[in-house]
Amino acid sequence: MSHALANRLDFLTRKYNEYNQPMYLSYPVDTHWRQDTPMSEIATSLSVLGSAQVYVHIPFCRTICYYCCCDRVLGGKEEDKELYIDALEKEMELKLSGRASKLVTDNMHWGGGTPAYLSEVQIERLYGSVSRYIEFTPDARIKLEAYPDKRIVTASKLRLLKKLGFNYISFGVQDFDKRVLSAIHRDCDLEETRELIGLAKSMGFIVNVDLCYGLPYQGLGEFERTLQEIVKIAPDKIVAFPYAHYPAVYPLQRKIPLLSLPNPFIVSLLYDMARQYLAADYEELGSDTFIHRNGRETHPSLIPGRRAARDFMGSSEETSHDLLGLGKSAVSKVGGMYYKNVAPLDKYHDLLGKSQLPVEHGRTHALNADDLIREEIILKNLLGGSPIDKAAIRAQFGVDFDVYFSGELALLRSMEKDGLLEGTDTPLITVTELGKHFVRTIAFAFDVYYKSNKMGENSICNDKNKLQ
Repeated sequence: MSHALANRLDFLTRKYNEYNQPMYLSYPVDTHWRQDTPMSEIATSLSVLGSAQVYVHIPFCRTICYYCCCDRVLGGKEEDKELYIDALEKEMELKLSGRASKLVTDNMHWGGGTPAYLSEVQIERLYGSVSRYIEFTPDARIKLEAYPDKRIVTASKLRLLKKLGFNYISFGVQDFDKRVLSAIHRDCDLEETRELIGLAKSMGFIVNVDLCYGLPYQGLGEFERTLQEIVKIAPDKIVAFPYAHYPAVYPLQRKIPLLSLPNPFIVSLLYDMARQYLAADYEELGSDTFIHRNGRETHPSLIPGRRAARDFMGSSEETSHDLLGLGKSAVSKVGGMYYKNVAPLDKYHDLLGKSQLPVEHGRTHALNADDLIREEIILKNLLGGSPIDKAAIRAQFGVDFDVYFSGELALLRSMEKDGLLEGTDTPLITVTELGKHFVRTIAFAFDVYYKSNKMGENSICNDKNKLQ
C-alpha cells in the first residue's frame, strides 16, 4: 500500500466508524427483533416448512476464550451433554414431528461452542436423531466446527464424521502468535493445526479456517506470519473477520487490556493485508470469505445464475431457503419471520420439559415489505459482494430506487466523493476496492432501525460537517 493510500485510509477510518457497525448476519439485526409472535403462529409456519438450512447449536467448550461472542458453556460433564442431546431431540420432535415427509436440507451446520467436543457416541446418537426428521439432498453440505486440538479432533472421530456423511469441517484458528493467543485465553499450535487440516483434507473433507484480525497485541508482523502459514496449509476456504470488543455485553472481554487492542487504522491495514496475501490463490466471496481457486469449495460466481449472500450461516452461496435453528440461543428464519431460542441452559431445558417451544418471547420479527428491500441490498448486494442494480430492485420490488432511497442518496454521494462507491447516480452502484474496507458502514446507511440515519450519537459519522 502506498503512503498516500495509507494516509487516505487513515483519514477515512477516523471519519467513518466501521468497526462499531453491526456485522449484519441478518436485517434487521437481532437487537431489533422486538415483536412477540404467538407460539401457535410459529408452530404453524414450521408445519408447512418444506426445505431449510439447518443450524444445530452445541454450546460446550473445553476452555472459554475471552474474545468470543458466541453462546457457550464451559466444559460440561458427559451427563450434561447427554441431557442436552435429550433436549435437542425433544425440540426436533416438537418442531418436526407429525409432518407428511421429512424436512429437506442442502446445508446443515453444527456450531457452538465446540461441536467436536462431543464424544463419538454422542455425535453418532445426535446425527441419528437428526436423520429421523431431516433428509439431506445428494449434494448437501454437512458441516461441523472444531477446535484444532488433537485431544478433541482425533483421527477416529474424523473417520466417524465422514462415515456419517459430514463433508465439511471448520477449524477456528484465529491467529498463531503465542502472545495474541495467550491474551484471548486460547491455544492453537501451528504444527498440530497443519497436521489436522492435512488429515481432514486427505479424508475428503472441505476444510475452512477462521481467522480473526484486530485481536490484542496483534500487529502487522504477527498477522503476516499467520497469513504466510495459512497460505502454505491451503485450506479450501478462509473466513477473516474483525474482532468485536463489547465488554459490557460479553464480560469476559474485560480480561483483555484495552490498550492491547490495535487502533482502527491498524485493523484496516490487517484486513488489507489479508486480502493482499490471499489474492494469489483465493477468490473473494462477499466481505469476509475467501475460496481457494484449486480447492474443493466452488465459488458461487462460477455457477450460472448464482451469487453470494450473507446470513447467520456466514457468506455463502445465495439461497432462498429458510433457516431452522436447533439448540439454546439458535436463530431461525421461517416464512419471513425471525425468531430466537432462549439462551439460558436451564430455561431451555425447562421449556422443553414442559413440551413448549423454546422460543424467546418478545424476540421475533416478521419482515415487512421495506425490510425485504433493504435485506436484499444489505445482505445480498453489499455484504454479498455484488453491485446494487437499480433495475433489478425495480423488477423485484416495484420501486424506483432513486425515489425510494432519496433520503439515503445524499450520504451515498458523500461516500462516493470519498472513493467508497462508484455510480451512485447511475443504474449500477458498485463498492470500490477502497470501499470494501467500509462495506458495513455503507450497509449502515440503509438501516432504518438505528437512529444513526438521523445522525445521532451512534451515527456513521458523529460530525455532520465531516460528511460534506
